[in-house]
Amino acid sequence: MEGELERYLDRVLGPCTVVGDRSWVHGRAAVIEVRDADGVTWFAKRHSGERNYRAEVAAYRKWVPALGERAPNLRAHDEELQMMVLSAVPGEDGSGLALESDAEIQRQAGWLLRRFHDAESLGSWDDFAAAKLDEFEKWAARADGLLERTQLAFARREVRRLSEVERPVRVPCHRDYGPRNWLIADGRVSVIDFEWARPEVWVNDLARLYFGPWRERPDLQDAFLDGYGRAIDDSDRAVLLGCGALSAVSTVIWAHAQGDAAFEAIGRENLRRLMKRT
Repeated sequence: MEGELERYLDRVLGPCTVVGDRSWVHGRAAVIEVRDADGVTWFAKRHSGERNYRAEVAAYRKWVPALGERAPNLRAHDEELQMMVLSAVPGEDGSGLALESDAEIQRQAGWLLRRFHDAESLGSWDDFAAAKLDEFEKWAARADGLLERTQLAFARREVRRLSEVERPVRVPCHRDYGPRNWLIADGRVSVIDFEWARPEVWVNDLARLYFGPWRERPDLQDAFLDGYGRAIDDSDRAVLLGCGALSAVSTVIWAHAQGDAAFEAIGRENLRRLMKRT
């Protein structure tokens, strides 16, 4: 990979110096920070799977520009290598900061998410409930030995209840929205990592926060929603619960397959909380 990466970056940026490896532990994408001859920082990202590569390129083309300077720009990409070159945005990885206590950070994050969601009108999701149940059953088929029958039965029941929800509208969604994909510089929020971006129901982009820091700090939820410009109603909560159960199950199974014990533990804890709540 190193030879291919160097040759590609040389074509796009000219001679570069590698600053560091910024890849996630799960290894689904390699991310390298580089500096060109003019001292400008760039990030080269190479996906290990075509689906996420195509999804991220599409997001950068269609939706990410709505965020302006609050997200990277796509400088170049190569389909054969499944590689992208992205501009740098300033800031520190939010997962290492005490963002949960900062209402202004949450307000900005809500405002940015609304801009992303409004980037394209995608219309109603006619087969929403059926699609979610089908997705759940595919994950459940891989759950042998990882989850108890009672856990799967609970999650399946919650997903099936989505059929009671009025047909929702789809919007462009980040699908991994939370502090680990926010960069903070002098109190200014930027957003990164769009490889999971797909059309979804708006409220599902709030799930990591709703089942995470907002549980203990409803004022942070209020700040976020104030920035977003919309409240969560009963129908939205039903979607959060059903899709939250699906997400908890898929997180456990996916993270276990990737050897990401910390992420698997998050999925298990979210499922436990959901079961306790109902």
